[in-house]
Amino acid sequence: MKNIAYCFLLILALSSCAFSTMTTVYSKSKGKIDVTPKENYTVTYQVGFEENLKADVAYTDESGKQSKLENISGEWEKQVTLKAGTHVELKTLAKAKTKSRATYKILVDGKVVAEYIQTGKRLSYMLAFDLP
Repeated sequence: MKNIAYCFLLILALSSCAFSTMTTVYSKSKGKIDVTPKENYTVTYQVGFEENLKADVAYTDESGKQSKLENISGEWEKQVTLKAGTHVELKTLAKAKTKSRATYKILVDGKVVAEYIQTGKRLSYMLAFDLP
């Protein structure tokens, strides 16, 4: 019985290692960002996916709610005007058959607040922050 339990734990450990090598995950919550307080902000989402990547993208739109897009590839950019105090999120999940690269950049009023590059077959990215 002990051997079965040890084998189960070993299989579980090995499968979690395999999952972590297949999926690249980046997730960060920045809290409030350091920009000059005002009534409205221009938030620009910029994402670049290599040709063989297809991604689902969710972002905070002008109404303060999440908008979802599917099968995005290549360069994608969206600019929205958001009110002070809005919770902003960008989430993507990209999949490819071979190792690929994606770039992410978020700007508030032209100031870069986040920039990141990922590589892998399955790329998961999430960034959240609150406007002052």
